[in-house]
Amino acid sequence: MLNFLGLFVVLLVAYPALSRDPYDFVTMLLKQNSIIPDVIPSSQHFDPQAFLFVTLSVGPVLLGNTLNSTTNLTPPNISFTPMQAPADKLYTIVMVDPDAPTRQNQSYAGYRHWLVTGVEPPKNSYDYAKFTQPVITPYLSPNPPAGTGSHRYTTLLYREPCHNFTIPAGAIEYGSDFNSRKNWNATAFADKYGLELVAANFFYVYGP
Repeated sequence: MLNFLGLFVVLLVAYPALSRDPYDFVTMLLKQNSIIPDVIPSSQHFDPQAFLFVTLSVGPVLLGNTLNSTTNLTPPNISFTPMQAPADKLYTIVMVDPDAPTRQNQSYAGYRHWLVTGVEPPKNSYDYAKFTQPVITPYLSPNPPAGTGSHRYTTLLYREPCHNFTIPAGAIEYGSDFNSRKNWNATAFADKYGLELVAANFFYVYGP
């Protein structure tokens, strides 16, 4: 697992001017790669409160690196360093693809690949987060169709409003079919349920 210290050192070497604020490089890369505003609206004025680490079977997610497509349906390992995000809270994890079916034609934008609630923070930087609740949207691996170009798979971490937070039965987020996943708006979802965005990470996968 690539822990917080390892990733921080890598990014600090790459962006030494950002050392005064360890979150500057996160928002900078989100903007450079248009995650802001394509996934996170510019009007939201997102200020990260934690570093989010996502590790797939094909490798770690490093704020815009490229990974191979995969059909492995094992969900990623998740870790995050609470920093300013309270460690006694529970969190929701979301993964979306804003580039469905392609970046040039985002008619299915916000395609929901994964959603899980009740995530406990790791005890230390070498631990993984603990999933305490059944998955809401089953994980769908990043495996874009051939010829569709680059896809920016984005993972978002939200702080839940209370420890007994639940998504009501029958909500579209429980749907795992194509129509239930496409055109999903993470920001509208968060606003509806009182979730606060505290961290984000993303990677590229190319349609083979």
